Amino acid sequence: MRLSVRIVAGRLARRLLKVPAGSIVRPTPDRVRESLFASLGARLGHARVLDLFAGSGILGVEALSRGASSVTFVERSRRVASVLEANLASLSLEPREARVLSTDVLRAIKRLGAEGQQFDLVLLDPPYDSDLVPDVLQGLTRFDLVAESGLVLVEHPRERPPPSRVGSLGEVGFKRYGTTQVTFFEREEEMSRLAIYPGSFDPVTNGHVELIRRGLGVFDRIVVAVATNAEKSALFSKSERVDLLREVFAEVKAIEVDSFEGLLVDYMQQRNAAVVMRGLRAVSDFEYEFQMATMNRKLYPGMETCFMMAGEEHFYVSSKVVREVAQLGGPVEQFVPPVVVGRLRAKVNENRR
Repeated sequence: MRLSVRIVAGRLARRLLKVPAGSIVRPTPDRVRESLFASLGARLGHARVLDLFAGSGILGVEALSRGASSVTFVERSRRVASVLEANLASLSLEPREARVLSTDVLRAIKRLGAEGQQFDLVLLDPPYDSDLVPDVLQGLTRFDLVAESGLVLVEHPRERPPPSRVGSLGEVGFKRYGTTQVTFFEREEEMSRLAIYPGSFDPVTNGHVELIRRGLGVFDRIVVAVATNAEKSALFSKSERVDLLREVFAEVKAIEVDSFEGLLVDYMQQRNAAVVMRGLRAVSDFEYEFQMATMNRKLYPGMETCFMMAGEEHFYVSSKVVREVAQLGGPVEQFVPPVVVGRLRAKVNENRR
Protein backbone atom coordinates (compact mmCIF):
# COMPACT_ATOMS: atom_id res chain seq x y z
CA MET A 1 0.00 0.00 0.00
CA ARG A 2 1.07 3.60 -0.51
CA LEU A 3 -0.06 6.75 1.26
CA SER A 4 -3.75 6.86 2.09
CA VAL A 5 -6.21 9.51 0.92
CA ARG A 6 -8.11 11.70 3.36
CA ILE A 7 -11.85 12.36 3.44
CA VAL A 8 -12.12 16.14 3.22
CA ALA A 9 -15.40 17.03 4.96
CA GLY A 10 -18.64 15.79 6.52
CA ARG A 11 -19.32 13.20 9.19
CA LEU A 12 -16.34 11.08 8.10
CA ALA A 13 -13.94 14.01 7.75
CA ARG A 14 -10.21 13.30 8.27
CA ARG A 15 -10.71 9.53 8.08
CA LEU A 16 -8.21 7.78 5.82
CA LEU A 17 -8.75 5.33 2.96
CA LYS A 18 -6.01 3.04 1.73
CA VAL A 19 -5.03 3.08 -1.94
CA PRO A 20 -3.64 0.03 -3.79
CA ALA A 21 0.01 0.26 -4.78
CA GLY A 22 0.84 0.97 -8.41
CA SER A 23 -0.62 3.30 -11.02
CA ILE A 24 -3.89 1.38 -11.56
CA VAL A 25 -5.73 3.81 -9.25
CA ARG A 26 -5.63 7.63 -9.55
CA PRO A 27 -7.46 9.20 -6.57
CA THR A 28 -9.06 12.57 -7.22
CA PRO A 29 -6.99 15.23 -5.36
CA ASP A 30 -8.35 16.82 -2.17
CA ARG A 31 -8.79 20.28 -3.67
CA VAL A 32 -10.72 18.92 -6.65
CA ARG A 33 -13.06 16.93 -4.38
CA GLU A 34 -13.60 19.90 -2.11
CA SER A 35 -14.48 22.15 -5.04
CA LEU A 36 -16.75 19.59 -6.70
CA PHE A 37 -18.77 18.62 -3.66
CA ALA A 38 -19.02 22.21 -2.44
CA SER A 39 -20.59 23.11 -5.79
CA LEU A 40 -23.18 20.33 -5.38
CA GLY A 41 -24.33 21.69 -2.04
CA ALA A 42 -27.80 20.54 -0.97
CA ARG A 43 -28.11 18.21 -3.98
CA LEU A 44 -26.01 15.69 -2.04
CA GLY A 45 -28.59 15.41 0.73
CA HIS A 46 -30.11 11.90 0.64
CA ALA A 47 -28.77 11.40 -2.89
CA ARG A 48 -28.45 7.92 -4.36
CA VAL A 49 -24.94 7.80 -5.82
CA LEU A 50 -23.28 5.55 -8.40
CA ASP A 51 -19.46 5.61 -8.29
CA LEU A 52 -18.10 4.08 -11.49
CA PHE A 53 -14.39 3.15 -11.79
CA ALA A 54 -14.44 3.49 -8.00
CA GLY A 55 -10.81 2.59 -7.16
CA SER A 56 -10.22 3.34 -3.48
CA GLY A 57 -13.82 4.62 -3.26
CA ILE A 58 -12.81 8.12 -2.18
CA LEU A 59 -15.35 9.95 -4.39
CA GLY A 60 -18.29 7.82 -3.27
CA VAL A 61 -17.25 7.88 0.38
CA GLU A 62 -16.86 11.66 0.24
CA ALA A 63 -20.45 11.82 -1.04
CA LEU A 64 -21.62 9.61 1.85
CA SER A 65 -19.73 11.77 4.32
CA ARG A 66 -21.53 14.87 3.02
CA GLY A 67 -25.08 13.50 3.21
CA ALA A 68 -25.69 10.99 0.39
CA SER A 69 -28.03 8.20 1.45
CA SER A 70 -26.30 5.37 -0.42
CA VAL A 71 -23.48 4.65 -2.85
CA THR A 72 -23.05 1.79 -5.29
CA PHE A 73 -19.35 1.32 -6.07
CA VAL A 74 -18.27 -0.37 -9.32
CA GLU A 75 -14.68 -1.59 -9.63
CA ARG A 76 -13.56 -4.12 -12.22
CA SER A 77 -10.28 -5.20 -10.59
CA ARG A 78 -10.88 -7.80 -7.89
CA ARG A 79 -7.63 -6.78 -6.17
CA VAL A 80 -8.67 -3.14 -6.02
CA ALA A 81 -12.24 -4.06 -5.04
CA SER A 82 -10.93 -6.00 -2.04
CA VAL A 83 -9.10 -2.87 -0.83
CA LEU A 84 -12.28 -0.84 -1.40
CA GLU A 85 -14.30 -3.32 0.65
CA ALA A 86 -11.73 -3.10 3.45
CA ASN A 87 -11.96 0.70 3.34
CA LEU A 88 -15.73 0.60 3.68
CA ALA A 89 -15.54 -1.91 6.53
CA SER A 90 -13.11 0.38 8.39
CA LEU A 91 -15.70 3.16 8.29
CA SER A 92 -18.41 0.98 9.92
CA LEU A 93 -20.97 1.95 7.30
CA GLU A 94 -24.46 0.43 7.32
CA PRO A 95 -25.04 -2.27 4.65
CA ARG A 96 -27.74 -0.10 3.03
CA GLU A 97 -25.23 2.74 2.65
CA ALA A 98 -22.57 1.03 0.55
CA ARG A 99 -22.60 -1.72 -2.07
CA VAL A 100 -19.65 -2.96 -4.13
CA LEU A 101 -19.94 -4.55 -7.57
CA SER A 102 -16.70 -6.11 -8.77
CA THR A 103 -17.40 -6.24 -12.49
CA ASP A 104 -16.95 -4.42 -15.76
CA VAL A 105 -18.64 -0.99 -15.79
CA LEU A 106 -20.85 -1.66 -18.83
CA ARG A 107 -22.00 -4.98 -17.39
CA ALA A 108 -22.72 -3.28 -14.08
CA ILE A 109 -24.84 -0.66 -15.85
CA LYS A 110 -26.87 -3.36 -17.58
CA ARG A 111 -27.31 -5.24 -14.28
CA LEU A 112 -28.41 -2.14 -12.37
CA GLY A 113 -30.83 -1.29 -15.17
CA ALA A 114 -32.36 -4.76 -14.93
CA GLU A 115 -32.80 -4.17 -11.18
CA GLY A 116 -34.67 -0.94 -11.89
CA GLN A 117 -32.11 1.19 -10.05
CA GLN A 118 -31.89 4.96 -10.49
CA PHE A 119 -29.32 7.42 -9.16
CA ASP A 120 -29.35 11.12 -8.39
CA LEU A 121 -25.59 11.46 -8.88
CA VAL A 122 -23.22 9.41 -11.04
CA LEU A 123 -19.46 9.82 -10.58
CA LEU A 124 -17.50 8.82 -13.66
CA ASP A 125 -13.69 8.87 -13.33
CA PRO A 126 -12.24 6.38 -15.84
CA PRO A 127 -8.54 5.94 -16.70
CA TYR A 128 -7.47 8.95 -18.72
CA ASP A 129 -6.50 6.80 -21.70
CA SER A 130 -9.94 5.15 -21.79
CA ASP A 131 -12.35 5.57 -24.70
CA LEU A 132 -15.31 4.31 -22.68
CA VAL A 133 -16.94 7.60 -21.67
CA PRO A 134 -19.37 7.89 -24.64
CA ASP A 135 -20.42 4.23 -24.26
CA VAL A 136 -20.89 4.62 -20.51
CA LEU A 137 -23.02 7.76 -20.95
CA GLN A 138 -25.05 5.97 -23.59
CA GLY A 139 -25.53 3.00 -21.24
CA LEU A 140 -26.71 5.27 -18.44
CA THR A 141 -29.42 6.71 -20.68
CA ARG A 142 -30.32 3.44 -22.37
CA PHE A 143 -30.92 1.66 -19.07
CA ASP A 144 -32.53 4.73 -17.46
CA LEU A 145 -30.11 4.84 -14.52
CA VAL A 146 -30.10 8.63 -14.05
CA ALA A 147 -33.08 9.95 -12.09
CA GLU A 148 -35.01 12.96 -13.34
CA SER A 149 -32.84 16.08 -12.91
CA GLY A 150 -29.97 13.77 -11.88
CA LEU A 151 -26.33 14.73 -12.44
CA VAL A 152 -23.41 12.89 -14.03
CA LEU A 153 -19.88 14.14 -13.27
CA VAL A 154 -17.19 13.09 -15.77
CA GLU A 155 -13.53 13.61 -14.87
CA HIS A 156 -11.28 13.67 -17.94
CA PRO A 157 -8.21 15.35 -19.50
CA ARG A 158 -8.99 18.84 -20.80
CA GLU A 159 -7.88 17.89 -24.30
CA ARG A 160 -10.34 14.94 -24.49
CA PRO A 161 -13.82 16.30 -23.69
CA PRO A 162 -16.82 13.96 -23.84
CA PRO A 163 -19.66 14.58 -26.34
CA SER A 164 -21.85 17.47 -25.19
CA ARG A 165 -25.06 15.44 -25.45
CA VAL A 166 -25.87 11.76 -25.17
CA GLY A 167 -29.55 10.81 -25.18
CA SER A 168 -31.33 12.65 -22.36
CA LEU A 169 -28.02 13.77 -20.82
CA GLY A 170 -26.89 17.27 -21.79
CA GLU A 171 -23.77 19.16 -20.71
CA VAL A 172 -24.60 21.92 -18.23
CA GLY A 173 -21.13 23.15 -17.25
CA PHE A 174 -17.60 22.22 -16.31
CA LYS A 175 -14.77 22.99 -13.90
CA ARG A 176 -11.08 22.98 -14.77
CA TYR A 177 -8.18 22.06 -12.51
CA GLY A 178 -4.90 22.39 -14.40
CA THR A 179 -4.88 19.66 -17.08
CA THR A 180 -7.98 18.02 -15.57
CA GLN A 181 -11.57 18.94 -16.35
CA VAL A 182 -14.80 17.80 -14.73
CA THR A 183 -17.81 18.10 -17.04
CA PHE A 184 -21.33 18.15 -15.58
CA PHE A 185 -24.22 16.45 -17.37
CA GLU A 186 -27.83 16.72 -16.27
CA ARG A 187 -30.79 14.60 -17.20
CA GLU A 188 -33.32 16.88 -18.78
CA GLU A 189 -37.06 16.77 -18.35
CA GLU A 190 -38.66 13.99 -20.34
CA MET A 191 -38.60 15.03 -23.96
CA SER A 192 -41.00 13.99 -26.66
CA ARG A 193 -39.68 11.25 -28.89
CA LEU A 194 -38.10 13.20 -31.74
CA ALA A 195 -36.70 11.70 -34.95
CA ILE A 196 -34.92 13.35 -37.86
CA TYR A 197 -35.77 12.03 -41.33
CA PRO A 198 -33.11 13.38 -43.72
CA GLY A 199 -33.10 13.10 -47.50
CA SER A 200 -32.88 14.99 -50.76
CA PHE A 201 -36.65 14.64 -51.53
CA ASP A 202 -36.17 15.63 -55.18
CA PRO A 203 -39.13 15.35 -55.39
CA VAL A 204 -40.99 13.99 -52.34
CA THR A 205 -42.77 10.76 -53.32
CA ASN A 206 -45.75 8.86 -51.98
CA GLY A 207 -43.22 6.41 -50.55
CA HIS A 208 -41.68 9.20 -48.46
CA VAL A 209 -45.11 10.36 -47.31
CA GLU A 210 -46.23 6.87 -46.32
CA LEU A 211 -43.03 6.24 -44.37
CA ILE A 212 -43.23 9.57 -42.52
CA ARG A 213 -46.86 9.02 -41.52
CA ARG A 214 -46.02 5.53 -40.26
CA GLY A 215 -43.12 7.02 -38.34
CA LEU A 216 -45.59 9.06 -36.27
CA GLY A 217 -46.75 5.75 -34.83
CA VAL A 218 -43.29 5.41 -33.28
CA PHE A 219 -42.22 9.02 -32.67
CA ASP A 220 -44.06 12.00 -31.23
CA ARG A 221 -42.42 14.43 -33.67
CA ILE A 222 -40.53 14.05 -36.93
CA VAL A 223 -38.34 16.68 -38.55
CA VAL A 224 -38.16 16.12 -42.31
CA ALA A 225 -34.75 17.57 -43.12
CA VAL A 226 -33.92 18.44 -46.72
CA ALA A 227 -30.21 17.88 -47.29
CA THR A 228 -27.82 19.14 -49.94
CA ASN A 229 -26.17 16.25 -51.73
CA ALA A 230 -23.08 17.38 -53.63
CA GLU A 231 -23.11 14.16 -55.68
CA LYS A 232 -26.62 14.74 -57.03
CA SER A 233 -27.79 17.27 -59.61
CA ALA A 234 -31.10 18.44 -58.17
CA LEU A 235 -34.20 19.08 -60.28
CA PHE A 236 -35.81 21.28 -57.60
CA SER A 237 -33.88 23.84 -55.57
CA LYS A 238 -33.62 23.25 -51.83
CA SER A 239 -36.16 26.01 -51.06
CA GLU A 240 -38.60 24.51 -53.59
CA ARG A 241 -38.31 21.07 -51.98
CA VAL A 242 -38.89 22.57 -48.54
CA ASP A 243 -41.98 24.41 -49.81
CA LEU A 244 -43.39 21.24 -51.41
CA LEU A 245 -42.93 19.24 -48.23
CA ARG A 246 -44.56 21.94 -46.14
CA GLU A 247 -47.58 21.90 -48.44
CA VAL A 248 -47.82 18.12 -48.27
CA PHE A 249 -47.75 18.09 -44.45
CA ALA A 250 -49.45 21.45 -43.84
CA GLU A 251 -52.13 19.92 -41.60
CA VAL A 252 -49.86 17.61 -39.61
CA LYS A 253 -48.60 19.54 -36.59
CA ALA A 254 -46.25 16.75 -35.46
CA ILE A 255 -44.19 17.09 -38.66
CA GLU A 256 -41.70 19.91 -39.14
CA VAL A 257 -39.88 20.59 -42.40
CA ASP A 258 -36.35 22.02 -42.26
CA SER A 259 -33.14 21.99 -44.29
CA PHE A 260 -29.45 21.69 -43.51
CA GLU A 261 -26.00 21.63 -45.06
CA GLY A 262 -22.92 19.75 -43.99
CA LEU A 263 -22.77 16.70 -41.73
CA LEU A 264 -25.98 15.12 -40.51
CA VAL A 265 -24.42 14.55 -37.07
CA ASP A 266 -23.83 18.29 -36.69
CA TYR A 267 -27.45 18.98 -37.54
CA MET A 268 -28.61 16.27 -35.11
CA GLN A 269 -26.64 17.85 -32.27
CA GLN A 270 -27.88 21.30 -33.22
CA ARG A 271 -31.47 20.01 -32.90
CA ASN A 272 -30.68 18.08 -29.69
CA ALA A 273 -31.89 14.93 -31.47
CA ALA A 274 -30.57 11.42 -30.92
CA VAL A 275 -32.57 9.34 -33.45
CA VAL A 276 -32.43 9.42 -37.24
CA MET A 277 -35.11 7.61 -39.25
CA ARG A 278 -34.23 5.95 -42.55
CA GLY A 279 -36.29 4.02 -45.09
CA LEU A 280 -35.21 0.75 -46.70
CA ARG A 281 -36.46 -0.58 -50.05
CA ALA A 282 -34.03 -3.43 -50.72
CA VAL A 283 -30.98 -5.30 -49.39
CA SER A 284 -28.75 -2.95 -51.38
CA ASP A 285 -30.24 -0.01 -49.44
CA PHE A 286 -29.37 -1.68 -46.15
CA GLU A 287 -25.70 -2.15 -47.06
CA TYR A 288 -25.29 1.57 -47.74
CA GLU A 289 -27.45 2.68 -44.82
CA PHE A 290 -25.64 0.38 -42.39
CA GLN A 291 -22.31 1.88 -43.43
CA MET A 292 -23.66 5.41 -42.94
CA ALA A 293 -25.26 4.55 -39.58
CA THR A 294 -21.97 3.10 -38.32
CA MET A 295 -20.01 6.16 -39.43
CA ASN A 296 -22.56 8.54 -37.89
CA ARG A 297 -22.43 6.67 -34.59
CA LYS A 298 -18.65 6.95 -34.62
CA LEU A 299 -18.90 10.71 -35.11
CA TYR A 300 -21.79 11.11 -32.64
CA PRO A 301 -21.85 8.24 -30.08
CA GLY A 302 -25.26 9.24 -28.77
CA MET A 303 -26.94 8.82 -32.14
CA GLU A 304 -29.20 5.89 -33.05
CA THR A 305 -30.62 4.95 -36.47
CA CYS A 306 -34.15 3.55 -36.83
CA PHE A 307 -34.69 1.63 -40.07
CA MET A 308 -38.22 1.33 -41.47
CA MET A 309 -39.21 -0.84 -44.43
CA ALA A 310 -40.97 0.85 -47.34
CA GLY A 311 -44.59 -0.14 -47.86
CA GLU A 312 -45.18 -2.86 -50.47
CA GLU A 313 -47.07 -0.50 -52.78
CA HIS A 314 -44.13 1.92 -52.83
CA PHE A 315 -41.27 -0.58 -52.73
CA TYR A 316 -40.11 0.27 -56.26
CA VAL A 317 -40.62 4.04 -56.08
CA SER A 318 -37.70 6.45 -55.78
CA SER A 319 -37.25 10.14 -56.55
CA LYS A 320 -34.80 9.24 -59.33
CA VAL A 321 -37.29 6.91 -61.06
CA VAL A 322 -40.07 9.50 -60.73
CA ARG A 323 -37.88 12.18 -62.34
CA GLU A 324 -37.04 9.87 -65.23
CA VAL A 325 -40.72 9.02 -65.83
CA ALA A 326 -41.62 12.73 -65.79
CA GLN A 327 -38.78 13.66 -68.16
CA LEU A 328 -39.97 11.00 -70.62
CA GLY A 329 -43.53 12.31 -70.48
CA GLY A 330 -45.00 9.42 -68.49
CA PRO A 331 -47.80 9.66 -65.88
CA VAL A 332 -46.56 10.44 -62.36
CA GLU A 333 -49.86 10.87 -60.50
CA GLN A 334 -49.61 7.49 -58.77
CA PHE A 335 -46.09 8.15 -57.51
CA VAL A 336 -46.20 11.62 -55.95
CA PRO A 337 -48.64 13.72 -53.84
CA PRO A 338 -51.15 15.81 -55.84
CA VAL A 339 -49.42 19.11 -55.00
CA VAL A 340 -46.22 17.79 -56.59
CA VAL A 341 -47.69 16.63 -59.92
CA GLY A 342 -48.15 20.08 -61.50
CA ARG A 343 -44.89 21.47 -60.13
CA LEU A 344 -42.97 18.44 -61.41
CA ARG A 345 -44.33 18.74 -64.95
CA ALA A 346 -43.71 22.48 -64.96
CA LYS A 347 -40.13 22.01 -63.80
CA VAL A 348 -39.44 19.35 -66.46
CA ASN A 349 -40.88 21.61 -69.19
CA GLU A 350 -38.85 24.53 -67.88
CA ASN A 351 -35.62 22.53 -68.13
CA ARG A 352 -36.40 21.55 -71.73
CA ARG A 353 -36.41 25.15 -72.90
